[in-house]
Amino acid sequence: MAATDKALMQELLCIADTDWVLGHWYIKVMLNGRSLPDCTAFAGMGQDSLGHTRAIFRLLEDRLDLPEHQLEFGRQPDALHDLEALSRPPQNWGDFLMTAFLTECAVWRLFSTFLGGSDQALSGMVKHFGKELYFHRLGLEGWMLAASDEERADMKASLAERGAEIARWFGEDDGEDTLLAAGVRASTVADARAGFLEDVVSVITKATDLSEADVLDQLTVSVPENWDAVKRKSPGATVPATLWEFMIPTDPDTVALRRPLAVSVDDNLDLVDRAE
Repeated sequence: MAATDKALMQELLCIADTDWVLGHWYIKVMLNGRSLPDCTAFAGMGQDSLGHTRAIFRLLEDRLDLPEHQLEFGRQPDALHDLEALSRPPQNWGDFLMTAFLTECAVWRLFSTFLGGSDQALSGMVKHFGKELYFHRLGLEGWMLAASDEERADMKASLAERGAEIARWFGEDDGEDTLLAAGVRASTVADARAGFLEDVVSVITKATDLSEADVLDQLTVSVPENWDAVKRKSPGATVPATLWEFMIPTDPDTVALRRPLAVSVDDNLDLVDRAE
């Protein structure tokens, strides 16, 4: 596998896997909506997120000559490149809103670095997905601004617990960027981080009454020494078993209802360290 192809696969898996987990957050929370429009919105957001994930999976499988559905059904939880803040379930409505909003903004900003790049198919995908992701962020912002005092306090606690963890998803600025050098990426990851901060700070200050300085302080963090730059998370961070069972059921009755696959779920493909 060429270095550029491998780097693109690793980066797109960070985006797709994060959307995959977030989509299941939406499905889990859907029935807790405050109204029928809330439930409908979460259903649509979950559908969008899972659709984006599978579209990226198909793109990678076609280009890497992998069996169909390999990326969805042929990996184990520890092989995912998902955002580690999503590995802990939301504790309340405010925690859910803050985490989902920060994640949506982070996913969009990292994905948007490919907009206008040399890979026209990928750039077109980014442009199309961006229209849907905009409404995700808009909906979450509306719920945040309508929060009660108790929910506002929960959002502040969520920012303190998860904010820096999500912000460090962008990693360090000083590493060589193979995709930028090849023209596949049209803007830097540092630009993505700056855009992320621009997107979230004003919304969070309005929703929580925190100052911009306080919000920025909680979104500023150094990357730990054992940081996994490939998966953009700490080693060992993985989807909890209960959520993974919801994503890829192993219950025999549920598996029996799934259409036949071209790959066994036991293949446990290692995409990162497999032979070139």
